[in-house]
Amino acid sequence: MTHILTTHSPSQPLIRALIEEGVQITHIKKIEEFSTIPLETVDLWFSNLFTELKHPIALYNLVSKLRKHSIPYVFWNRDAPWNCGMKTWHRWVLHTMKPLDIYFTHSGQEHFPCEQFCYLPNAARPEYKFTGNLEELRDEQHYLYDICFMGALENTKRAGCLQRRLFVKELQHLLKQQNPSIRIKIIDTSIEKPSLREQLQLIQRSKINLNYGANCDLPEQLSWGLPERVFGIPAAGGFLLTEYRDCLKDTFIATTYDDFHDTKECVEKVIFYLKNLNTLRDRAEALHYQVLENHMYSHRAATFISHLPNQKI
Repeated sequence: MTHILTTHSPSQPLIRALIEEGVQITHIKKIEEFSTIPLETVDLWFSNLFTELKHPIALYNLVSKLRKHSIPYVFWNRDAPWNCGMKTWHRWVLHTMKPLDIYFTHSGQEHFPCEQFCYLPNAARPEYKFTGNLEELRDEQHYLYDICFMGALENTKRAGCLQRRLFVKELQHLLKQQNPSIRIKIIDTSIEKPSLREQLQLIQRSKINLNYGANCDLPEQLSWGLPERVFGIPAAGGFLLTEYRDCLKDTFIATTYDDFHDTKECVEKVIFYLKNLNTLRDRAEALHYQVLENHMYSHRAATFISHLPNQKI
């Protein structure tokens, strides 16, 4: 059995999926606890490099111990609030120390000094899997909203929130011009935190679920990776309309999703799909099945395991 030592929370979706796959996980809260673990039993170290770069001396000591015991250092760079670029001196530490042995990433435009690289996108959490009757979602009377967006809008600490806020404001204005009675639901998750049940209800009672922006976007450089909601919405049975990202075509079959490049194109597609519910649901169901077959966290765990040296599972 593979034994992973990690600082990631037991609730982190990939950790949960790895446990389901039979991986032994030992969780520590900070790298200072590393020395309390008998390293002879550990097969790899899986943690957040961005946090550890802030403490270069502790990181140096950690890497020295890992290499002494031939334990690979594994990092997954995914869409998250902490992934908003690195300070210059953190980059210097990274390129000088070269701590990584295996680098998994949701977005390949950031090149880290690491010999082994693997594209590992986000995925749908198992609790988002739709368990009802998809046919019910073809009934016009089922829906409370025509379009829904859930995401942080007012968090001034994140540069991407301003662009998202401006986009949502302009989109609402243009849609109301086209159709004053259109039903729009906006949830600002920086202010309110809907429960899982509330999220699923919104996804399934909205004809169109919108994705725009990612936590790790910067004004001068958008990530080409896909945020978790791009997988969660179709897993829950909802129809996804998303802004264009480079890796959409590499991740999904083109006929199962739709995207837009700007606000004008988004408005055009919203109007089209609201007039063509069966077309909307055909795409939604195709992407739903594709996500269940290829893009759950169980699939990411299998990919993760397949890239590890000396697999014991």
